[in-house]
Amino acid sequence: MKKSIIALAVAGAMTVPAIASADATLYGHIMMGVDKEKGEKLHIGSSANSESRIGLRGTADTGVDGLTALYHYEFGVNTSQTSYAGANSDGDANDNTLRTRLANVGLTGDWGTAVLGTQWAPHYSWVTSTTDVMLSSVVGPTHSTDTVYRVNNTAAYVSPNLNGLQLAAAFSANSEFDDKTADFYHVAGKYSIGDFYAAISYIDFKSEVAFDDAKSVTAVAASYDFGPLTVAGVYSYLKVDGDDNYKPWDLAATYAVTDATTLKVAYADFKNSEKGYGFEVQHDLSNMVNTFVGYGRANSNARDAGTANSVFSTGMRVRF
Repeated sequence: MKKSIIALAVAGAMTVPAIASADATLYGHIMMGVDKEKGEKLHIGSSANSESRIGLRGTADTGVDGLTALYHYEFGVNTSQTSYAGANSDGDANDNTLRTRLANVGLTGDWGTAVLGTQWAPHYSWVTSTTDVMLSSVVGPTHSTDTVYRVNNTAAYVSPNLNGLQLAAAFSANSEFDDKTADFYHVAGKYSIGDFYAAISYIDFKSEVAFDDAKSVTAVAASYDFGPLTVAGVYSYLKVDGDDNYKPWDLAATYAVTDATTLKVAYADFKNSEKGYGFEVQHDLSNMVNTFVGYGRANSNARDAGTANSVFSTGMRVRF
């Protein structure tokens, strides 16, 4: 159950000219997957395609008409118990602590939204997520186009909705990477009209320290909602140093059998004849409780390269 927290300003002995207020939402979920990969032992407690998390997001009044402050903090949660002493039995660092996924602040108004900090890149949230439909670990052999998900040390601007069109621009800079002034530059756009959706993204990677051999990535996405059936596709072009440029692409479709049950299928072409496909059935016991079962097959080229493995995956996610 979502919890709303309302912070009220308290008047002191002296009257203040402005009263600050804020609204926040605490949210999260616990994911428990059960996976059996080809040639591997059964694993109970995987994060599947939806890492367990807890977060806080909200808005705050700036005192300026038409201007609202935003904030968002989200942590990934390890669901396996480890040592309380700061290291596990192998002497490795204790990974039972919270892991930062999102941490940002921003301002929003009629002019658009500006955000600073760790945040979702439009490359994922607008483009490659279009075919990221699996809740289970079947995502491994069925989704090839992701290059960037969340990005650190980033400043971003998103335009207001202009009759279905939105534009975004972002850049990242971390002084720990001293090889370039900026780590990357990023522009993206999306457009929707009726049941049709399309998006495009381009990232110019500047820091070899941060992004290894990646030079740039371009991706386009499109989807159409036919009612119970939605189909989507993503095409990506990744440029790297040397002759290893490649063009991964994905296809995905979802079909709502009932209000509670959805059938999903997907296909991925990675590179060098590495391919995969899979299916999943998701059944929602309620809006907050999701169950799933699926199978994904990676071909021998993908398995031999370590890109993806065939997997049977089932489990449950409970949200709050």
